[in-house]
Amino acid sequence: MEKLEKYRENVKQILTKYSQYKPSYGEVEVEQIFDTERDRYQILSVGWNNQKRIYGCMMHLDIKDEKIWIQQNTTEVDIATELVEMGVPKYDIVIGFHTPKMRQLIDFGVA
Repeated sequence: MEKLEKYRENVKQILTKYSQYKPSYGEVEVEQIFDTERDRYQILSVGWNNQKRIYGCMMHLDIKDEKIWIQQNTTEVDIATELVEMGVPKYDIVIGFHTPKMRQLIDFGVA
């Protein structure tokens, strides 16, 4: 259980850090969504840029089977490297937006 709590804190710390950055355009808010009961964590951008609606998931991480799954990352931030720097072993990080076949070719967890 200690490992799971550490991973939850790592994920929340990263997403909280990047949710502080407000887009330089439009009236756009960055929202944090932390579902600690199901271990689903996201930051979304929501708002308007002129007459265009802005809505999208910037980062989405899940914790499944005591592994951190990076489900979405539309930024240039290397979340996996930041997690490793926080002490998370590479085999406990799954790049979920890569195909299962591709995951076998990289240096992180496969599932």
